[in-house]
Amino acid sequence: MRTINFLTQVILWLLLMAGCGSQLVKEGTEQQSVVWADDGSDVASVRDNSSQQHQFQHQIVVQNLDGSGRRTITEWRDYRHGRLFYMKQAGYFVVESLLDNGARRFDKIALNGNEILIIETPDNKHQPCQNAERQPPAQVDHSVIPSPDGLQLAHIYSPLCGKVTVEFLHANNLNLFDNQTLDIEGPMKATWHPEGYVILATNSGQAWKIAPLSAPQPMTSPECLSPVTTSSDISVEGQQVYFEGEKLVTKNIGSQKAFGCQ
Repeated sequence: MRTINFLTQVILWLLLMAGCGSQLVKEGTEQQSVVWADDGSDVASVRDNSSQQHQFQHQIVVQNLDGSGRRTITEWRDYRHGRLFYMKQAGYFVVESLLDNGARRFDKIALNGNEILIIETPDNKHQPCQNAERQPPAQVDHSVIPSPDGLQLAHIYSPLCGKVTVEFLHANNLNLFDNQTLDIEGPMKATWHPEGYVILATNSGQAWKIAPLSAPQPMTSPECLSPVTTSSDISVEGQQVYFEGEKLVTKNIGSQKAFGCQ
């Protein structure tokens, strides 16, 4: 009888440990976002999952708006996701990953899931404007943004406080073919223009045209700074896509709020 009780206790203990183990690896969706392909033909969604150890991962999936044609592009990748661009006509994604130390990395991912690192940014301890007296500081948000046709990438960052650099890369091989640096006095935002150049603009109405292989030119501040390229949550026809729970829905917000409003 004691032997039976002992075996029962062992079995119960094993079941309890198995239950605890399943809780440790249990994943739950923390965040889910979606963007249109640059040609508006389908959408790409990306979601973060986290374990109880707060280890984040994300995965990219492509599907039609009605949920058909669903295709997993990547396995679960480390870290939370940031911005996602789906440049279908040029054959790749750009995905931003948010590292635990405040650094970010930008990867180019082919439609078959093959990926290559574009750049990893400095961590929190090595950011520009750490001790800037002026607030908000004179810097730009570190980003990699595909051109409207997907053939180029603009790597935009502040190498030092009070400066902004735009590096132009060929998207197919990531080779750098031009870079330009400006002195700035306040925070900047960046967007591509449909005609194929980058706009840097301040909240005070100052703006510059940064075109590859040309000197920076002051310009009239654009009507809008978002969306920043042809892939975003808003299609070129002005249909915004988003999740309601697990369901994809759209609403018409007008083409004046789509890319091209610059």
